[in-house]
Amino acid sequence: MKKIVSFVCAAVVSCAAMLPLTACGSGDDSEKTIHVYMPDGAPAIALASLMDSGYSGFDFTVVPSEEIGGVVSNGTADMAIMPIDAAAKLYNGKTDIVMLSVNTHGNLYMVGKTENITLGDLKGQRLGVIGQGSVPDNTLRILLNYEQMEYQVSENAVSGKVALTYAPAPTLMPLLKQGKLDYILLGEPAVTNAMTATGGKIAMDMQEQWTIAFGGNFPQACLVAKGSLIDERKADVNKFLAAVKESDGWAEQNPDKALKAVEDNMKSGNQTTLKALSAEIIKRCNISAVSSEDSREQCDKYFQRLSTLRADALGTPVLAKVPDLDFYYQP
Repeated sequence: MKKIVSFVCAAVVSCAAMLPLTACGSGDDSEKTIHVYMPDGAPAIALASLMDSGYSGFDFTVVPSEEIGGVVSNGTADMAIMPIDAAAKLYNGKTDIVMLSVNTHGNLYMVGKTENITLGDLKGQRLGVIGQGSVPDNTLRILLNYEQMEYQVSENAVSGKVALTYAPAPTLMPLLKQGKLDYILLGEPAVTNAMTATGGKIAMDMQEQWTIAFGGNFPQACLVAKGSLIDERKADVNKFLAAVKESDGWAEQNPDKALKAVEDNMKSGNQTTLKALSAEIIKRCNISAVSSEDSREQCDKYFQRLSTLRADALGTPVLAKVPDLDFYYQP
C-alpha cells in the first residue's frame, strides 16, 4: 500500500513540476494554435493582412477552392472562410459550425466581347459558368428566374434560352477566346485573368443586377468557426474578429503584400491562381467584414431564395431549409 501511495505522490509532484509547459493532462487547450483555412482568391485576400502580420496564436492555410468544404466538415479547420451556401448546408447537416461574419459581398462578373449587357441580352447566347450548384451558379439562376429567362445546359446556342456550360475558369477562358462561348461568369480576381487571356471585357456586373432585382448585395463568403472553439476560446475568437474588421481596406492599399501573403500560406505543393493584384481588382472583390448580427437579415433572404431554387429536375431545393438562429454567432 505504501508503494502505491508513494507512486501517486510522485506522479502529482512530477505533474506540478511540468505545469508551466503542459498543464499535465488538465485538458487546458488555451495555448493551442487555432487553424484557419480559406480558399484561394478573394476569401484569402480577406485575411491577407493577418497572414502578413503573422497574427499570434493562429495558423493560416490557403487551399484550392474545392478543398474548403472537406477541411471544415472533417474538423481540420478550427475556423474557415467558405461559400455561404456551403456553410449553410454543412450546418443543416449537423456539422458543428457557427457563422461569425460575412466577408465577401459579391465578386461575380461576366466577361465577353461586349460591355454593359443586360440579362435579357443573354437570350440565345452561350454562357460558361463556374461553380455548378454553388454561389455563382445559384445567384445567376435566381436572377434568371426573376427575369423569367429560360435556360438549359447545352454546349450549343438554344433559341429563346440561355445555354449554360459548367466548367472551371481555366477551361472556360479558352472556349471564350475560341468563340465557342459568348460570355463566361467568373469571380474576381479570375475575372481580370480572363480579360487578359481572352481580350474580353466586363460585360455584366452581377452585383448591380442583384441590386436592381432585390436591393443590396448578396452574401458570398463567410467566416465560420467550430462551435466547440467558441465554447472554449470565445475571447480569442472575439479578438480575432476585431482584428479582421480592423484590416478592412488593407489589401486594397497593399496589393503586392496581399499577394505575397496568399502565396506564402498556400497549402504545401500548391500555387495560388492569383497572377497579380491591384487596388482596382481588390475593390471589385467586395471584401469587408460584416458581423453575423448585422448580416443576418441579408443572409436569411438569400437562404430563402436558395430554398425555393431547384437543384435538379425532380425539384429538390438547393438548400433544404433556412438555417435557424443558432447558425449566427452571438458575441
